[in-house]
Amino acid sequence: MRHAPRRLAARLPQVACAAYLAAAALVPAAARAQEPATLVVTNARIMTMDTRYPHADALAARGEWIVAVGTVAEIAPYIGPDTRVIDVDGRLVVPGFNDSHAHFSGGARLLASLNLYGVDSLEEVLRLVKEKVDAAQPGQWITGSRYDHTLWAAADDWPTKEDLDRVAPDNPVALTRASGHSTWANSMALEVSGITRDTPDPEAGEIQKDPATGAPTGILLETAAGLLRIRRPERAEADAAAERRGQFMNALRHAAELGLTSIQSSAGTADLALMRELRDQGALTLRFTGWLSLGAAERYLAQGVRSGQGDFWVRTGIAKGFVDGTLGDGTAAMHEPFSDRPDFEGLPRMTQEELDTAVLRADRAGLQIGIHAIGDRGVTMVLDAYEKAALVNGTRGMRHRVEHAQLIKPTDLPRFGQLGVIPSMQPTHQTTDMRFAEHRVGVERSKTAYAWRSLLQGGAVLAFGTDWSVEPLDPMRGVFSAVTRTNIQEMAPVEGWFPEQKLSVWESIYYYTVGSAYGEHLENVKGALVPGRLADLIVLDRDLFTIPTAEILDARVDYTVVGGQVVWDRAAGRYGSRN
Repeated sequence: MRHAPRRLAARLPQVACAAYLAAAALVPAAARAQEPATLVVTNARIMTMDTRYPHADALAARGEWIVAVGTVAEIAPYIGPDTRVIDVDGRLVVPGFNDSHAHFSGGARLLASLNLYGVDSLEEVLRLVKEKVDAAQPGQWITGSRYDHTLWAAADDWPTKEDLDRVAPDNPVALTRASGHSTWANSMALEVSGITRDTPDPEAGEIQKDPATGAPTGILLETAAGLLRIRRPERAEADAAAERRGQFMNALRHAAELGLTSIQSSAGTADLALMRELRDQGALTLRFTGWLSLGAAERYLAQGVRSGQGDFWVRTGIAKGFVDGTLGDGTAAMHEPFSDRPDFEGLPRMTQEELDTAVLRADRAGLQIGIHAIGDRGVTMVLDAYEKAALVNGTRGMRHRVEHAQLIKPTDLPRFGQLGVIPSMQPTHQTTDMRFAEHRVGVERSKTAYAWRSLLQGGAVLAFGTDWSVEPLDPMRGVFSAVTRTNIQEMAPVEGWFPEQKLSVWESIYYYTVGSAYGEHLENVKGALVPGRLADLIVLDRDLFTIPTAEILDARVDYTVVGGQVVWDRAAGRYGSRN
């Protein structure tokens, strides 16, 4: 049974709609039901993502909010002379995707920079670097990102500075790996940065060195990448601001084309300020939740900054911290040594005592916390810190998060549900990392890697995202990965990697919408297409629930609607602001 239009006003959340309710109270209920909508989507296959009312054929929005969901006949009275009506001819409509973990500023820069994602040979990487070198002046820094050596070498066979020297003898070069947790530099970059055989490893970092000569190989893991003295071209402040705005506008269009209506992202004060400026100008076309830094929690608290401040367009989110590295770089914190490096258990960023102290302070102050933890030891450390904080501070319902949670000890799987901790996960990491995961950590530990089904069985609520710019922003890749657990490039194994952890299409979309909203305490405001929720939705060119799973990757977004306004229309090739 669907929501009947006469039941709508009671479902509008107070936190979202105080002004709307105050105005509505002045109009009789019968009259309110017939007020024209500003947008109607009709003749649709709507999957609401609300288990109580899962399907509908049409919906109506008034301003930013959904006011009615039902049959075509039930919604028809909401159509007025100025209502925009979109007849989608039976196409699938789902809530707009909410990326629970991204790096928007980095992704924006990536769209305009040397992007090595998916380049599957060393020689092709070097060719692309040489193109940049040929266009640069001698001595000018060449930077790029997202190379992945596991696509063109064994998982433990890193490239070297000599490889880059072949194409860049007179320019310092620094290329960040896809994970963002290591950098590959050439000889000139090391030289101008003063990195030699005698340079000690920084805390929580490693300068890889040739075991025979002791010379740096060119690979800098974790914090060691910070030793590079990269010099950027000097520009006027106004020019830099204009470039940054242009990058953000390009990224907003990219997100709209892919059906992103919300994003939760790392953010500095400049990012939040620019997003607020775009919001005030009507140019912001997705909802932005910017993270605080766990390391700066004391400063934020002194300034009165808390999680959840702002409005439904730009707001503050989790206090984000790091406890370890990554699986691809072999720096995740492990309980036992890596299978391919038996003398090494990763590079923890904190001791347990340091982590406990940071979490206790932030939790006591009411900050929601999210900590990057990929290795099984890293995950245990974070869960232990959250459990201690709940016992000491008596806090409940904070919905603290573990960002990534890729490798989990079997005994830790049920603790997520027991502690109310959210695994904020990125399905495409599984289909990328499966190429080398068993080589890195062995088969047994891989059984509880990216363990979505086991986490759900333990009572956890997942929040899905992409980790853009580490992975592409496209949510369809995430849905495909969660449903198939199949490598996207090779489409293997056909049955999926540890297929017992697969999810259904409905579950995958649910945790990319409702789950992600739950992860930021906004599940009563967005994530589902029911009355009283924000009118953030997408229309797809095919039905993800009926097509062969391989075709999910080919799905395209025909319309993206944010706050009841169309911001992307594929047929018209039109991206637009909310003005």
